[in-house]
Amino acid sequence: MSTPLPPLGTGERITRKSGSNLALSFICLPREQRQAMSSFYAFCRTVDDIADETTRPLPERQAKLQLWREDIQAIYHGKPVQPLAQELAPVVRQYLIPPEPLLEIIAGVEMDLTKNRYETFQDLEKYCYRVASAVGLVSINIFNCQTRAATDYAVALGLAFQLTNILRDVSHDLKTYGRIYLPQEECRAFAVTEEDFHQPHPTPGIGRLLRLQYFRARHYFEKADRLIPPSDRPHLSAALLMTGVYRDLLEKIRSRNFEVLRDPVKLSRWEKLKALRRERNRLGKPILPRKLPSKIAVIGGGFAGCSAAFRLTQAGHSVELFEAKPYLGGRAHSYREAKTETTLDNGQHILMGCYHRTLELIEALGNDDRLEKHQRLDLSFVSAKKGRSILRSSSLPPPFHLLLGLFGFREINHADRWAILNFPRRAKSQPPKPGEDTQAWLERLAQTPGSIRALWEPFCLAALNAPTQNADAKLFWEVTRQALFGSAKDAAIYFDKHGLSNLIHPELGAFLQATSGQLYLAQPIESLRYDETNHRVTSIILKNGEERFFDQVVLAVPWTAAAKLLPASDHASALARSLLPGPILGVHLWTDRPLTSDLITGFLDSPLHWVFDRTSTLPSGAKGHLYAAVISAVGELIDQTGKELVELILQEIHRLLPESRSAVVTHHLVYKSRDATFHGERGKPLARPGAVTTVENLFLAGDWTETGLPATIEGAAVSGFQAAEAIG
Repeated sequence: MSTPLPPLGTGERITRKSGSNLALSFICLPREQRQAMSSFYAFCRTVDDIADETTRPLPERQAKLQLWREDIQAIYHGKPVQPLAQELAPVVRQYLIPPEPLLEIIAGVEMDLTKNRYETFQDLEKYCYRVASAVGLVSINIFNCQTRAATDYAVALGLAFQLTNILRDVSHDLKTYGRIYLPQEECRAFAVTEEDFHQPHPTPGIGRLLRLQYFRARHYFEKADRLIPPSDRPHLSAALLMTGVYRDLLEKIRSRNFEVLRDPVKLSRWEKLKALRRERNRLGKPILPRKLPSKIAVIGGGFAGCSAAFRLTQAGHSVELFEAKPYLGGRAHSYREAKTETTLDNGQHILMGCYHRTLELIEALGNDDRLEKHQRLDLSFVSAKKGRSILRSSSLPPPFHLLLGLFGFREINHADRWAILNFPRRAKSQPPKPGEDTQAWLERLAQTPGSIRALWEPFCLAALNAPTQNADAKLFWEVTRQALFGSAKDAAIYFDKHGLSNLIHPELGAFLQATSGQLYLAQPIESLRYDETNHRVTSIILKNGEERFFDQVVLAVPWTAAAKLLPASDHASALARSLLPGPILGVHLWTDRPLTSDLITGFLDSPLHWVFDRTSTLPSGAKGHLYAAVISAVGELIDQTGKELVELILQEIHRLLPESRSAVVTHHLVYKSRDATFHGERGKPLARPGAVTTVENLFLAGDWTETGLPATIEGAAVSGFQAAEAIG
């Protein structure tokens, strides 16, 4: 004869009826703790329902919450009146739950009676702490956590849970209760109005606003994970199960492109059970403890520093980014040209589909729509020998995506085509030797003079800012392997629509600020202060004399600046000083009519290398056309006057593009970058430092560090992610 189960208490009945995500996690608890959590959860559910009973008068709801406040006090100093409070009393006494978090929960739901808008995140954070973090503070007592560190974990995890709830329930909260929990300050920053919340789909501004909330929630999940005390992990099984469910919910919201304005995004019962099963399987497995959240300074706002700051913030750290200039982008930035009010890049840069880390950063910031995308390689070349010819890839898998393009490329013959198609196979069997130059390596791989002249030399100049005779063959092979012999998508070409800096700004600053970090523009660093005995950076000194203290520092500045900030004893300092600058010349030309009908034109057998049609970036309503002419590895030409350089470039354009001769240049701007890229001493292996230095808490990022790539935007982005990974 089986023993009948005892009747369910009030708390368990309320908990089962709720169908809550939180209640699902109680399944892993011993019965006594499960009952205690059910009673506590029923208390949370009950007081929350009081605030949401909008059909009842406000004074009545306030009186009910006041009764609960009195009953909580009575648990410690008398006898509570309400049955659920009486059921909660032994739980409070057994698990030594202090009154403060219970009263904070009541104060939090009481905020919903009189407050339906929050000006700043600091205001909202107080609400989230009360209705979610305080729940965690009670829960860790019931879970029998033994360390004070568990308190910080509970606070961070509570914020992550509540921020996810807010993101999920945007439409429900507004339609049912008239509440908007997203900070008004952030709404204004993204030009979001209240009317936008009533639309069926997110506007671009709301999309960016919701992405920010997603980023913030993910940050707090990562922060909480770092704060888990190893000795208390066995006691936190319910919290860990619930974290898996909530993180899946958060990622589902992101995968749905934040379509939360019409209906909440929810996990199906199967998706919840799947998450619980996955997390339960992890509970018994050993897990290496993660580093505690750090306060980190990133010095340098180029793509390297921005990538490092983004990844570190995403991973749960608090990051402050310092940039000496008033804009982000570093040596690949944009600015407003005064006369025409056109946003220009300091030099013409392109992105490619193989720029995986760069595109990951841009997409994560929500700025993918700021790219002008051309989904395949499509280049026009001109020469006195053949006139105009096209090199265009197809959607076929590699290397066939280049095959059709090569057969249509009139600058090469059949022997050249055969050599190019055999290049990847020969390159793998005969990789570059240390210090070998690209010209020697290409000849060793039986590349014909025609293939070198029409394909490899232009590509080498574009990718490495060096002719094949001087370019490092190892770097050349890496970019060739990725860009030309990767997938067809890797060969795609992307331009920025509104300037390189706008691919990361202002969103990155908003993301940092949303997670207790900060972006400082026009804030140069004077020096780093070192404790040479303990091999640590103790502080950073700003140009204005202010001293700032951080746990870790990422130095993400060019090699020239890094050499001055690194300690002389560090090997990276010597390597930075050994690098040589590579100059690039760029000339922007405004014309009254087109110079060419092609987006990108390569010039063969000419001192001019590339002309890009950038007319699409002209301000709305502007007349005429805009082109960017580029001379890579410019050499002594860089010392000529702007007038002389413009005359030279126009002479080459008119010589090889006869149709351009009727166009009139209405304005021009010359940009000389003397240290656009770097290279080592010819004939010697290129030596670059990694992310880790001999200084314990100092890390390096920058395209000049060891990324396996040349000085490109992608190389910079890769280095930033590498620095973040080194910190952990």
